[in-house]
Amino acid sequence: MSAILFDMDGTLIDSEPLWFSAEVQVMAELGAIWEQSDQINCLGGPMERTERYMQERTGNIKPFGYFSERLDLVMEKKLANELTFMPNALELTADCISAGIPLALVTASTGRQMRSVLTRFPSNTFKATISRDDVANSKPFPDPYLLAAKTIGVDISKCLVFEDSLTGVESGLSAGAQVIGIPHLVEMKPHSSLRIINSLADINLEQILNWYPNLSSKVRN
Repeated sequence: MSAILFDMDGTLIDSEPLWFSAEVQVMAELGAIWEQSDQINCLGGPMERTERYMQERTGNIKPFGYFSERLDLVMEKKLANELTFMPNALELTADCISAGIPLALVTASTGRQMRSVLTRFPSNTFKATISRDDVANSKPFPDPYLLAAKTIGVDISKCLVFEDSLTGVESGLSAGAQVIGIPHLVEMKPHSSLRIINSLADINLEQILNWYPNLSSKVRN
């Protein structure tokens, strides 16, 4: 492995409760109800899917794009004021950096949301940061991970991806990367390039290097 590419929401940061709270708030503003099952249906993006879903749930009373913009604004504030990291997120990324492994942050969230989150990480944590604003086709398409690898200057087939959603796993696998999946409210189907763990807290750099010896070779070099 030449680099590790991390998803953001639900993988490094515990943002799913914030998303649910934001979605409930935005729908309630229009007198509509948003439940846990609705969040599961939209988990992992892209935002266009959530937009269409909310439009249908509210009878198309707002112009297309309303929910995307409103959620972007609400989430920006929540990420700035209520953000918490997943257990072991800061420790694992710090260990990778110390070992000389380049990292990327690859998210289906907007650039505005991503930049809010980046202020909470130590500076220069990531060699590449890719939001949905940076690609024509966001997850589940391979474009975000391909762009991240290209930006760092590594072969995507030699990259490791961490993801928590089905759309994110599909994006990483279709790009040609190895993927570690952390299922969140979903069941991930077996794949030859996919390993599944219960939590980011269950893994450390030593385990990663044992699983992916090519990455260990890079560190030694």
